[in-house]
Amino acid sequence: MRNLQEELKEKEEEIRKLKEILELYERVSKLGEVELLAAEQILNAHETTANLARNELIEMRDRFKGLGQVNSERKTAILEIVNDKEAPLPSLANKFEEMGKKDDYFYSDFFRIIANLDLPESEARSLWKEIYAHAEGLSKQLGRSMNFVVALLDYIYLKNRLIENPKIVDIYSFEEIILNAVIDEGTGIYNKRYFNLVLNKEITRSKRYKRSFCLFLFDLDNFKRINDTKGHSFGDDILKLVAGTLMYAFRTEDISCRVGGEEFAVILPETSKENAKVAIERFRTYLRNSSKNDFGIEVTVSGGVAEYPGDADESNRLYSFTDAKLYEAKAAGKDRITYV
Repeated sequence: MRNLQEELKEKEEEIRKLKEILELYERVSKLGEVELLAAEQILNAHETTANLARNELIEMRDRFKGLGQVNSERKTAILEIVNDKEAPLPSLANKFEEMGKKDDYFYSDFFRIIANLDLPESEARSLWKEIYAHAEGLSKQLGRSMNFVVALLDYIYLKNRLIENPKIVDIYSFEEIILNAVIDEGTGIYNKRYFNLVLNKEITRSKRYKRSFCLFLFDLDNFKRINDTKGHSFGDDILKLVAGTLMYAFRTEDISCRVGGEEFAVILPETSKENAKVAIERFRTYLRNSSKNDFGIEVTVSGGVAEYPGDADESNRLYSFTDAKLYEAKAAGKDRITYV
C-alpha cells in the first residue's frame, strides 16, 4: 500500500512539473519578436561586461603577483581592514590612525600592498588624507557609503593617473570599480573614460602588430526634439535601445561606448572600412526597425568612420578625423555615414 502511495506521489510530482513547463512555454509563446530580441540583447550586454571583468582581472593579477618586502602579518592586517565592506569611513580612519601610531612606515606599506606604489611615509600620509577626502566626496554625491578601495583606485588611477595599472585587492573591489568608473549608468555600455583608455591601447597594439582597425562615431538625429516632445524618460529609453542594438549588431570583440549625451563610439579591432561598413549598416537597419516597432518612431543616426593608420596614426588625430566626418554627415542632411 505504501509503495502504491509513493508511486502516486511521484506521478503527481511529474504532472506538476509538466504543468509548470507548459505554463512557461505558454508565457514564452506570447512574447513577440521584439521582446525576445530585447531579452537577447540584454543577455549579450551582460555577457560582454562579464567577459571584460574576467579578462581585465586576470591581466591585472598577472602583472602584480608580488606585494613587495612587507611582512605577512602587516599584509593580513591591512587587507582585513580594506576588505571590510560594512565598515563606515570614519571607522576605517580610526583603525588606520591607530596602526599609523604603532608603526612609522604603516602608510607607505599600505600603498605598496594595495596599489604597488612606493612612496616615502610623509607622502603616503598626505596621499591617504587626499583619498579619504575623495571617498567622502564620492559618498555624498552617490548618497551611500563608498568602499575605500574603490575611491582609492578612482583617485590614483582614473583621476590623478599616478600609476598605469593599480593592483586589485579582490573581486568585490574590482567589480565595483568597473561599475562606478567605466560603465555608463544610463545605458549599461562603456563610458568615455573607458573609451579613451581602449583607443590608446588599440593604437599601441595595432602599431606593434602592424594591423588596422576602424573607429565609428555617431550621434542620434534630432534627439533634442525627441526629448522636448516625448519627455526625458522616453529619451532615456531610446538611449538604452541604441546601446542594446549596438551590442546585438556588432561583434563581441568590438567596443561600444557612450562618449556624450547622445554620441556613441565603436572601436572595431582588425577591421577595414569595407568590413566596418557591413556591421554599421546592419546596426542602422536594426535600430530603425526596432525603434519603429517599440516606440513608434524611426531613430536614425549620423556618423563618420576612420581607419588606423591610413586616416590617422594617433588617438587625438584619429578621433578628430572621425568627428569631422560625423559633422559632414549631419551637414549633408543627416541619416547617413561618411566613410570617405
